[in-house]
Amino acid sequence: MISSKLRIKVQSVKSVKDMEGRECFQIDFVEVRQRPPVMMMTNPDVPEEIGQMVVQVTKSFQSVMPGMGKDYEQMKLTLILTGEELESFRLKPYPNMLYELSITDGALNFAEV
Repeated sequence: MISSKLRIKVQSVKSVKDMEGRECFQIDFVEVRQRPPVMMMTNPDVPEEIGQMVVQVTKSFQSVMPGMGKDYEQMKLTLILTGEELESFRLKPYPNMLYELSITDGALNFAEV
């Protein structure tokens, strides 16, 4: 049995009509992933104390710069569902809500985080 779990966030919810003219909801999800640690190296010709200080200063700047947080987001999934289909998934999507999406044997299961 193949299984996968993703942490996803509701990016937007829009009201749309499907091909038959029924009112539907378009829900855009982004996957929330942890940013890998940044590897820092200094020039071997620079004294060790100065190299360590440069690494510490660079890390402190990265922690306060916008866009350099612990997590990043990647567009993952767009669903267009009728009200009944939305209830079947037990979704109450509002922007910025976090879900754990489990994909198991072709089935999608959403759980609020």
